Amino acid sequence: MQANAVASQDWALELSGVTKSYGSNPALVDGTFAVHRGEIFGLLGPNGAGKTTLVEILLGIKHRDSGSVRIMGVDPERAPRKIRELISGQLQISPFQDKIRVLELLDLFASLYPHPRNIHELLDLVGLTDKKNTFCERLSGGQKQRLALALALVGDADLVVLDEPTTGLDAQIRRELHEVILELSRLGKTLLLTTHYIEEAEKLCARVAILFRGRVHAVDTPQALIAHYTEGENLEVTLDRVLTPEEDSQLQNRCSVVVSGTAERPVYRFHGSQGERLLVELVLYLNRQGIGLAEARIRRPSLEEAYLAITGSRIDA
Repeated sequence: MQANAVASQDWALELSGVTKSYGSNPALVDGTFAVHRGEIFGLLGPNGAGKTTLVEILLGIKHRDSGSVRIMGVDPERAPRKIRELISGQLQISPFQDKIRVLELLDLFASLYPHPRNIHELLDLVGLTDKKNTFCERLSGGQKQRLALALALVGDADLVVLDEPTTGLDAQIRRELHEVILELSRLGKTLLLTTHYIEEAEKLCARVAILFRGRVHAVDTPQALIAHYTEGENLEVTLDRVLTPEEDSQLQNRCSVVVSGTAERPVYRFHGSQGERLLVELVLYLNRQGIGLAEARIRRPSLEEAYLAITGSRIDA
């Protein structure tokens, strides 16, 4: 699935057939997608899929072997100085000097840009105002990620690339960084987010590209990918007794499967096109049979299931 044709000026980023190999090992086989101005776009794939290689090409750290890249209509290899005004990034690993304070580091980075953002506003945005005089070596992992994000924003570029910004962080710090990313979007920034966390892509991104083994396999909204690549919904119910063989045979057209539980509280799973309709039919049947329903939960297909259908592999594999 690919996005519909849109006028070129509406894209912040356009890639077509981008490739990159290291010797005989291909890292990118086909990088093809485009990012709308002002959207949060996710590049979803496992470690080794080619995400970081693609980011490094965009930031001018590596040269592509072939294909086309346009950032706000500009080829980064032909106009490297212009590109620095248009794109900035946070790499997956951002080492800092130990004996430099947060404010000093931001001041240093700000001096490299003709029109930097106000660094005190940046400190407030990423929640590091109270750490501005702290040496970098004394920052926690989450605080270092926040600082790396602030440094990526100093130049006030319109397109911000975040390479696995929440990897290795605990759930609470990840949620806090999610709020910062959403705030950047509200401020009008275009964000390209690479991640191997499916729930992160589903929560934050307007659209997602599935990158697997160096190739972009699908591009669309999470909802559209789920609708296109998965089928139906599951209904899980906890009953007050096990179904008899006769009762079970009467429900076979609903694909009942015992998934867990005990003889006193068995859990069954049923599959159908609409979970709500399936639940109504099941409740009517159980009432006729005098079977008690203790719990019911409709489980709708997720982006993880769509990813599995597209790639044939789970993302943590």
